[in-house]
Amino acid sequence: MSDAHYDRVHELNRRYAGTDARDLLAGVIEREFAGSIALVSSFGAESAILLHLAAAVDPNIEVIFIDTGTLFGETRRYRDRLTDFLGLGNVRTIEPDPGLLAAADPRGMLFRDQPNFCCYLRKVAPLQRALEGREAWISGRKRFQSAGRAEVPLFTATG
Repeated sequence: MSDAHYDRVHELNRRYAGTDARDLLAGVIEREFAGSIALVSSFGAESAILLHLAAAVDPNIEVIFIDTGTLFGETRRYRDRLTDFLGLGNVRTIEPDPGLLAAADPRGMLFRDQPNFCCYLRKVAPLQRALEGREAWISGRKRFQSAGRAEVPLFTATG
């Protein structure tokens, strides 16, 4: 990452410090990263709040949902109901590469012996593919979830 990239992250954290969630989302969706940002969501119960706020700013923001292939049907149905209810027009479901999955986890038990590799195949690699070409993405990390997340900045550099 270049110094300019880190400088921009620092400037965004300064500019949006103390901003409420709605205004922060409007700023990044409409101005800072217009046309080059996606929201990644698990469509869990707590995700509805972030999805609602984002839909109020732009109901056609790209929302990326990772289907690991091990989800309950209820999760997929909830995603569909919430998508309809919020009027989200650009929800994209991504899945693991079937060839890689068949080769590395033919019995679907990789999670027991190699949980990190299992997560890489089912979550990390598909998300990396889905975010290619994007300048930024919105996650649902919550500061209240742990002491380690309490100090998470609004913007971080990745890559």
